[in-house]
Amino acid sequence: MRLSAAHPSTSRKGQIPAVIWWTDFLIIALWAQELSGGFDFLSPGVLICLQSGQWLTALWMGVLWVLVQEGGGNLVFGVSILFYAGMLIFFLLSKWLLEPENPLFIILFSLLLACWSWVVLSGAISFQELPPRTYSPWSWIAKQWAAYMLFWSGSLFIYRRGGRNGRI
Repeated sequence: MRLSAAHPSTSRKGQIPAVIWWTDFLIIALWAQELSGGFDFLSPGVLICLQSGQWLTALWMGVLWVLVQEGGGNLVFGVSILFYAGMLIFFLLSKWLLEPENPLFIILFSLLLACWSWVVLSGAISFQELPPRTYSPWSWIAKQWAAYMLFWSGSLFIYRRGGRNGRI
């Protein structure tokens, strides 16, 4: 957990309060997910918390994101849980190789996350005996990779500039 000298209820001038920041993030991420045809835009929020060392915020946010995605999807229950559990394990293992603040970490981890997302979704589709995807996974993975990379790095930049570094 990150210990801060600043009291969580105070903020510097020009900073967005944490509750407003994460509410806006959720609205924009859900809007982007709807307009993109289902690409995941919620995961970067959890990753920002993990990068910042805000484990408690990442935990409740992960639970909220799972409820949102499981409630809005048509796949079996547990797909989002498996995805976020894998994301956390991959994050903990990957941060030993690269510093999470490194831009290369964001690029490579976004690729890993896009591939993991494809594996989880393909497994869920075959488990439910739905018709398999007939197109190549590489175009989907490339689009999801770009979505993760751009949304994560953009959100992280805005979070550090105007977001609040305290917990909710």
